Amino acid sequence: MASMTGKQIKERLERDLGFEANRARLLTEAAASSEIATYWERKGLGKLDEKTYSALAKAGLVSGLAGRQKLSDMINKLPATNPKSVDLTEVVIEISALVLEHQKTLNLSRNRASCVNAHLNILDPERSLPQVYSPFLNPDALKKVVVRSNNLLKVSVSTAVDFSKWIKDSHELLSDISDGEQADDGEDDFVEGASKKGLISRKAINTYFKQWELFANEKLGPSFSIEVREDDASPLTARLNNLEDGASRTWTTMLGDITEAKTSSVFQKRATAVTEKATISAVLHNLDNYDLELNGRPLKIQLSSGVTEEAISLFVKAMKAQFLVYTGKGLLNVSLQSGKSVVTISLSTATKQDLKKVEEILLQLI
Repeated sequence: MASMTGKQIKERLERDLGFEANRARLLTEAAASSEIATYWERKGLGKLDEKTYSALAKAGLVSGLAGRQKLSDMINKLPATNPKSVDLTEVVIEISALVLEHQKTLNLSRNRASCVNAHLNILDPERSLPQVYSPFLNPDALKKVVVRSNNLLKVSVSTAVDFSKWIKDSHELLSDISDGEQADDGEDDFVEGASKKGLISRKAINTYFKQWELFANEKLGPSFSIEVREDDASPLTARLNNLEDGASRTWTTMLGDITEAKTSSVFQKRATAVTEKATISAVLHNLDNYDLELNGRPLKIQLSSGVTEEAISLFVKAMKAQFLVYTGKGLLNVSLQSGKSVVTISLSTATKQDLKKVEEILLQLI
């Protein structure tokens, strides 16, 4: 049976956490890349090189609108076998749905890392602990916390009982620190419970302990004769083991998962955002440009197809509002985007009388 100091345990857990996070990233990227390649070819979109599939996977795995926009930008620049018959917006949506399962794995990894790191931070009395918690603790309280942290690093751990006690004592220190200055108990997500610079809400603290205890037992428990059964292990561990064993979805399973993901209300909101963004991008790339003259001055106009009189009326209101703050020197630049309608004008040294002329010109052009 091993004998380790608290400091050695902390250092081992830090290394294991970094290794697990890197493992989660590499395995999900590899799996997503392989499945995107299958999707791309089965959809008759041609064949791309491995680097491109990998880049699409990395973009697809980025959470939020930024990731979806990056994926959309990449796909719209890629060659397709029959570009006219391919709905690229639908391709973006389906690839986003395809990688959703791998995003869940990454989220499990990030959530676990947040919980474990919160404990590792309070076991760093020289740097992380004072940096994170000094704003919330008076000097005397901070000194006491630092002493407790140092004691946890010095303690000798030789048995399963010692190890379990060390895990609980470490968590108790985190709990006591957070108990003095509570984060908002209204947080729904336990990770958000740490949003106030490291303070953990009472609502989230139990989840932090469960994640901390399970991680420590999985990584170092066997050294102290603590066995973690497969059924009791973290869902993340099972997912990563499956990916490492080469588990991959069949094309039929992928299609089923895409369909299931697309029918969820949360994903539909994301898909709507992608569609709206793609529509706006398409509009902005298909503007008609007019270089005209108004009383000897250049007048530049951009119009999207299908601009209505109603859109022109809205634009004129915006133009009059802009003119109120226009100095009369330089360019008068006005732009309006309303649904799929885009109208912009640029006119130098504009006068009030010019506004009516611009309106008449716009109505002639639509």
